[in-house]
Amino acid sequence: MKKLVIFDFDGTLVDSFSNRIHSHRKVAELITEFLKGRGIDADYETILKKVIKTEEEREKRLSRSRDEWWKQILKEYNVTDVPPDFITKLTNTYWEILKDTTKIYEGAPELLKELKQKGYKLGLLSDTDFAPGWKEKRFKASGLADYFDILVVAGETNPEAKPSPQPFLEVLKRLNVKREQAVHVGDNQETDIKGAKAAGIDAIWIDWQGNPNGNKYGAKAVAKGFPELKKTLYKFLGIQNQTTTQNRKEK
Repeated sequence: MKKLVIFDFDGTLVDSFSNRIHSHRKVAELITEFLKGRGIDADYETILKKVIKTEEEREKRLSRSRDEWWKQILKEYNVTDVPPDFITKLTNTYWEILKDTTKIYEGAPELLKELKQKGYKLGLLSDTDFAPGWKEKRFKASGLADYFDILVVAGETNPEAKPSPQPFLEVLKRLNVKREQAVHVGDNQETDIKGAKAAGIDAIWIDWQGNPNGNKYGAKAVAKGFPELKKTLYKFLGIQNQTTTQNRKEK
């Protein structure tokens, strides 16, 4: 019997992707001003495209240190002697704007509340933002923190990030739950599902894109986006969907 539901954060409970353009624009603006201050002919639109492209390429490789992203862009302009405080400013600006523009998926608070009422422990397991403290700030700003029994930031709370089994096992250890008593919910096959499997934990995959490669790592169930998650999760846990039950009573 399951006692613990572990959730990923970005792309699972909150939409931190749709509005990233606001972070991209501000970072591009700051980089443009910096380069022009050094007498370098810099075009804002060109730099914005580089910022967006860099994120797309680095995310695919799970290379998520924003500090390194900005350094790479500046290196393309033959600038390597960048003041560390400027790099930090870019990264903090990126995350500050993202924190303020992230949206909770509709129905997420209600789902978490119901699970708590049903006696389940809830764990939040999310990878580091490679800027210490920012993931916790963003989590608390989301308004979801009160529903959870524990927050583990993989790569900060413990040494290794997902898909290492280490952070998954850390959640189990801290909540005194056996691996067979837990299920992990996440949207990224390469980190969430692969990592949960490595830790011996069942997983539910939120497939937003209708991935053509299918269920690569053997998730126990697949939900087509967050709107389908409650039904999928409740079926897996053996819980009768309260919404379905209510609809039947009203007929």
